[in-house]
Amino acid sequence: MDLLDRARRWKATGVGGQRSLGAVHRWARAGICPLVALLMLLAADAAWAKPLRVGIAELPASYGNPYTAVGIPSALVWLQIFDALTKISSEGKLVGALAEDWHMETPTRWRFHLRKDASFSNGKPFTAESAQAVFHWLQSETGRATIVANALTTIESVEVIDEFQLVINTVRPDPILPNRLTTVMMVEPQSWATLGPKEFAVAPVGTGSYSIESWQSIDGAAVLRVNPYSWRRPIIEHVEIFPLRDHAARFQATISQQLDLTISMRPELIGALAQRNFEIIVDPTKQIIGLAFDVVGHPNHPIADRRVRQAMNLAIDTETISKVITEGVHPPASQGAAPGVFGYNPDIAPYPYAPERARELLVSAGVPDGFDVSASVVIGTYANDVEIYQKVQQDLSAVGIQLTIESTVFADWLQQYAFNNWSTEMFSLAWNNTPFNDALRPMEYFSCKKAKPFFCNPEMMPLIERATVETDLETREDILQQLELQFHNEAPHLFLLEYGHIWAVSRNLQGFKLDDRIPQLHQLSFGPGP
Repeated sequence: MDLLDRARRWKATGVGGQRSLGAVHRWARAGICPLVALLMLLAADAAWAKPLRVGIAELPASYGNPYTAVGIPSALVWLQIFDALTKISSEGKLVGALAEDWHMETPTRWRFHLRKDASFSNGKPFTAESAQAVFHWLQSETGRATIVANALTTIESVEVIDEFQLVINTVRPDPILPNRLTTVMMVEPQSWATLGPKEFAVAPVGTGSYSIESWQSIDGAAVLRVNPYSWRRPIIEHVEIFPLRDHAARFQATISQQLDLTISMRPELIGALAQRNFEIIVDPTKQIIGLAFDVVGHPNHPIADRRVRQAMNLAIDTETISKVITEGVHPPASQGAAPGVFGYNPDIAPYPYAPERARELLVSAGVPDGFDVSASVVIGTYANDVEIYQKVQQDLSAVGIQLTIESTVFADWLQQYAFNNWSTEMFSLAWNNTPFNDALRPMEYFSCKKAKPFFCNPEMMPLIERATVETDLETREDILQQLELQFHNEAPHLFLLEYGHIWAVSRNLQGFKLDDRIPQLHQLSFGPGP
């Protein structure tokens, strides 16, 4: 059997594909010995078929149902399987995904022009009718209860103009509607309707680069295979995503080269990783980590008093947390947005470390001897979170406040967040300005607009409502900056750090890129290494 026959047989098996046959022709024309060419071909395609191994903290709690959560950790998997109409680029700009372009025809009418080359992983084309079906479900009684639907309450109706044109009508002006759509993953409507959300979650069908082969392999990894119909076909066709909640486990798996790409590395390990030829990438900071106060659920607790919440912020030494615990990688937070987010107010400074002032506020609030408080937290989501919470406990204890930390898993945290049925007075929550890159989104869930609010100040609602309808960018930015100052003063949150995940990237990976904190796995390829 000659070399071309071998390549044709290989191609027929689907292993080498066009890449193998093309290489054979090129090498044959170049006069390379057939045996040498075959060995080169075997080596090249073995590398091509090598799985990409990714380490993350947790897999999505609802598997492949993309309407039950927003952001990391779930989006790390979902955005490999699904696409939305729009997305935020690595530069923080709103760009097209399944929608190529869009414009506002009137303050309440948006027209979207969709891609013509997108198909679902079952081969069915993505069309305007596909998108309309998704929006119709999210507007149903069941759909309205999802977290994603909470951001779509302004949508009144969705019209199909033709196969690739969609019009969305809103009940009032919504200047960030295209930003909101970054959270709406497009599922294949017939599969969704036939299987229902629970069964669809096990075998999701999207337009992304990959589809799920298994949610748990023998090694405990979620296994993704190439979506042969994807409009953004990947270079690496096989991905294994390992859920490793423990930081130490992720680090050990990384330095032992069991992983090629790992999220949430601890800052003090950056040097050790760099020495082992890993590239270190800190994603653009767009979220503020800390602890939220469940004021609505605990109206008789001291945290219901603004002075107490301010005192707790003044009692925390965020400068030391930043410099000592996070090696200065994550700076202290001043507000619910970070630099680069639309609406960030550069005139607001972080709460200073002022324990004496904190004690004065506790006296004026009628709790001079302090009090007990508890917080539900998900451990492992952020690097050094255990040490951060320990430092918060220590600082609060110094002013008489005894904080008890109760660890929970993300699935339980998510259910409590959705229905605001916390048994604790506080809980871990980031002001997550992704995926909108706009300050309004976290403001809405720290307000009366949330379906089941944990913090609700009616006096702030008129300004929040103005921000939701104002179409003039300069005016809207000013409104958001006013709101950031009000939220800073109301202190519905222990503002701790401006946070960005630290990624460890193997040196033999090429093309690493983050769009809105999510790695674009389809652009990655294996190179020769260092």
